[in-house]
Amino acid sequence: MTDLVRALDDGSAVDPAAVGGKAAALARLRARGVPVPDGFVVTTAAYRRLVDDPEIRDLIAALADTAERAPDAEREGQGVERDANGEHDADADAADAADADDAAADRRRIAAAIRTAIRERPLPDGVAEGVAEHLPDGPVAVRSSATSEDRPAASFAGQYDTFLDVRGTEAVLDRIAACMASAFTDRAVAYRPGDGADPDRVEVAVLVQTFVEPDVSGIAFSADPVSGDRSVTVIEAGPGRGTEQVSGRTTADTVRFDRERDRIAEYRVGGDRRGRSLSTGDVRSLAAVVGRIAEEFGAPQDVEWALVDGELSVLQSRPITALFPVPEPTPTDGRTHLYYSFGHRQGMPEAMPPLVLDSWERLVEWLSRGLGLDDPLAATAGGHLFVDMTPFLGRPLLRGRVLSSLEVIDERSVATMRRLLGTRAAEFRAARLPFAAAGRVARAAGRWLPAVARVAATVPRALLVDTPEETAAALEREYDRELSASVRRIRRRETVGRRLDAGFEEIMASPRWLIGPFYGPFLAAVVAGAALRRLVPGHDDEVADLALGIEDDVVFRMTTALGDLADSAREEPGLAAALREGATLAEIRSRDDADAFLDALDGFLDEYGHRAVGEIDWSRPRYREDPSPLLATIGGTLRSRTEGDHRRLAEALSSRATAARETLIDEANPLVRPAVRRLTRVYRGGLATREHPKFAVARLLDELRTEALAAGADLADSGAIPGESAVWLLTLEELRTGLVDRRSLAGIDFAARRRAFERARSRRAPALVTSDGEIPRAPRSTTGEGDRLVGTGAAPGVVEGRVRVVTDPGETGLEAGEVLVAPYTDPGWTPLFATAAAVVTEVGGRLTHGSLVAREYGIPSVVAVEDATSLLRTGERVRVDGAAGTVDLLDRALAPEPAERTDEPPAGAPDAGGRSRAAFDDADADPPDPGDHTD
Repeated sequence: MTDLVRALDDGSAVDPAAVGGKAAALARLRARGVPVPDGFVVTTAAYRRLVDDPEIRDLIAALADTAERAPDAEREGQGVERDANGEHDADADAADAADADDAAADRRRIAAAIRTAIRERPLPDGVAEGVAEHLPDGPVAVRSSATSEDRPAASFAGQYDTFLDVRGTEAVLDRIAACMASAFTDRAVAYRPGDGADPDRVEVAVLVQTFVEPDVSGIAFSADPVSGDRSVTVIEAGPGRGTEQVSGRTTADTVRFDRERDRIAEYRVGGDRRGRSLSTGDVRSLAAVVGRIAEEFGAPQDVEWALVDGELSVLQSRPITALFPVPEPTPTDGRTHLYYSFGHRQGMPEAMPPLVLDSWERLVEWLSRGLGLDDPLAATAGGHLFVDMTPFLGRPLLRGRVLSSLEVIDERSVATMRRLLGTRAAEFRAARLPFAAAGRVARAAGRWLPAVARVAATVPRALLVDTPEETAAALEREYDRELSASVRRIRRRETVGRRLDAGFEEIMASPRWLIGPFYGPFLAAVVAGAALRRLVPGHDDEVADLALGIEDDVVFRMTTALGDLADSAREEPGLAAALREGATLAEIRSRDDADAFLDALDGFLDEYGHRAVGEIDWSRPRYREDPSPLLATIGGTLRSRTEGDHRRLAEALSSRATAARETLIDEANPLVRPAVRRLTRVYRGGLATREHPKFAVARLLDELRTEALAAGADLADSGAIPGESAVWLLTLEELRTGLVDRRSLAGIDFAARRRAFERARSRRAPALVTSDGEIPRAPRSTTGEGDRLVGTGAAPGVVEGRVRVVTDPGETGLEAGEVLVAPYTDPGWTPLFATAAAVVTEVGGRLTHGSLVAREYGIPSVVAVEDATSLLRTGERVRVDGAAGTVDLLDRALAPEPAERTDEPPAGAPDAGGRSRAAFDDADADPPDPGDHTD
């Protein structure tokens, strides 16, 4: 046996670097006794010799160069260009599209030249001899097996060539060369840049196996590829090789097998066939084999299979790359657990790097221990933090309170939880607390109850005694004192490691001084609002208007200051023109007419520079480090507003609030007018404090970020990590240990961690996921002819305008009158609200940040509109009704949504997990199988 040809049973055939991903997986399975057809592999060593030619190497290098340039060109071609006046620049769009087309044409031309060059070269010496030695009698299948193939991050499914029913040595050798050349097919080259696989490093082996002519064939997923449920095997099957199904001329049988109950949950016969392709015994055996394959690889698998005379052959196994990971740690009680995304709760549903994720996880665990809980509440998956809701949902006394409190934050997720509990309540029922655990919970309650009582005691004072107009300023002064003391305690530590530890200690201790002084006035405002609606019925709109234009609110104040910045730029026409055109900070600093503006900007950053877009992820640059989101907003304001507009808006909003107060007092019964007069002040004064805690925490996170970057610089200077920013790829314990002993960081694959984080960032995380991996979803809400999206109405009003989809406020400005459509909004997005006509987001509820700010600005807002950033397009007209919670498309209708299972199926229909509820508890037998002769 040479290094050019290896038998599939050779021990070294499990090395993907030598035989490619496909062959390595099959060799590993064959060694475990899985029925894989016998064969051999022409290795990557043969491929390297084949392409070891100056002409081919030069062509591959040229292709790699286009791959590096192509993604940028293609992304630019998808953007919407605007000229200096904010108008759509069709010429720029056309130029970008032409650049993208040119880049794609270059790739195709070079790839074709590489394929031709490879096919014209003879296979390396020794390959023909090895093939002749191992080639079995009869037909074979010749299949590519690339080193980039069947990886956890990208399967490269269908990108390389496969040849079936090949006969004779010469034909086999020809197909081997064709498979190696298929590394550079147009489809593989187009797929590769997005995956990040370097064409210069991809190598192709070729797998040759005894050809199986199937009676039935198909694919099987060890987990439901749609819902993510790991307890369900999904099988697609059809007669013969499946050519009819692949071509789309007919449909395959689809089977859902519930492994936990060992039964077929659903069998749909495809096409116009009358009988099933698989018997119950076939399904059960196939599900068992696929389950063992998934266990072997430690990840859900997509398995190609064939049946011949009832015997199973496994033809390929690759990871199901699109599945969202299952939260870890895995529960140990054998029950189904439901997890809720911390990011969705905070209105920032994006992946966080390891250091930040680990820190928040530890904070949640600290809080759970404070509640006396034994089992961890925190779990992580795909760069996201999740909180285990099972302990709360499983107990009726807690369930209603928890769901009600969450409903105003995330109505859509709560609706999904209620549906899930309605159909599967038994699965989430909490176990009885052991005596010792009950004692711990009681002791924890004893520690928390005095603090709760102290907060509750402040509510009557805020309602009846305190001066509401002074509440926000008093809270801000108290927070400033506490923050200054916290920062001093952090900075007086001698080493960066100790300062970092001190920063985490201050974050953990912050609830002590954050909660007490805030919740009294804020809860008083909530009580006041409810009382006003009861005392002056029919005037809910006026109560809502009391929240308009609150000058003491830190976010409103920040946005007003940003408008002042834009007005200061107007004093220099050249500078204003540069900002309209998107000038960077470096370009502005180089100007002679920018001194006054830069002084004003520095003053703004002194007060607000600790804030950021997605600021709970403290790895993200703060405004002080990267003010580009602010400059983009200033540019948009200069393009679409006139001088003083923001001040006039603030005055108008304040006037509406004053008018609303007067109306409420006038319309109240004379006997309760004094109370109404007081309640309107309490309501407005208490609401002014709602953003103060976030503002304070952001200052602590900014300090923590400073120390983390200092630690990163220290480690990078010593060569322990590859650059300051690599500090975010460490866990908290790794960072602490590394600061003491740099050697402890040796062997960490930072490049792999960075790739994993980038994959996590590119994946859309669910709000809810179960411990089985199932993602419960509410069906997307559309009505009429598909021209309406429905979410949660968060701020009243009706507006028509053109959509601007924004995913990064630092890269995209907003023009006056445009409807902001975003994945989420947090305080870092607030500057855009001063320009937006309305706001639509994919996550959120009535009390999330964006909803509160929208109401404060008097603009309509609809939140929890699933997939809004992909369903709506920049430039199209919509009507946003913030009271009804609807977004109407005025230019087109949405494409019909494919039918999907819901968590609330009709009687007898399978639910999201494939289980038929009508027969769930009173029948253990499988559904009838007319063609079953084996079970």
